[in-house]
Amino acid sequence: MNTALGRRIRSLRESKGITQEQVAEQMACTRQKYARLEKGLIDISYSSLNIIAGILGVKIEDITSSVNNVPAVQPIFRGENGQPQEDKFAFITNMIETFYAHRKLYNSVKLVDADE
Repeated sequence: MNTALGRRIRSLRESKGITQEQVAEQMACTRQKYARLEKGLIDISYSSLNIIAGILGVKIEDITSSVNNVPAVQPIFRGENGQPQEDKFAFITNMIETFYAHRKLYNSVKLVDADE
């Protein structure tokens, strides 16, 4: 999540034409520390978000909305006739999960049989 917030902060900062040095100076920190914040290498506190939002002239929601409103992309597979087809990836994933669930159950029963 820090990476997504950092990318959003960088995007907003660059759109306003503000440099990292300017933001860091107003935050009373080094440019290096601020750069690590933008890269998502260090945690971003609420107070830091509040200060950055004030410097950039935006609301905190404008920064966090990029994290909260991540669009869910659902791939649609089309068959020969152009009609939606069953999602093969979801089917295979479901089969693998079922296999591991059965394997776990089998191993637990096998252990009980071995103890008797």
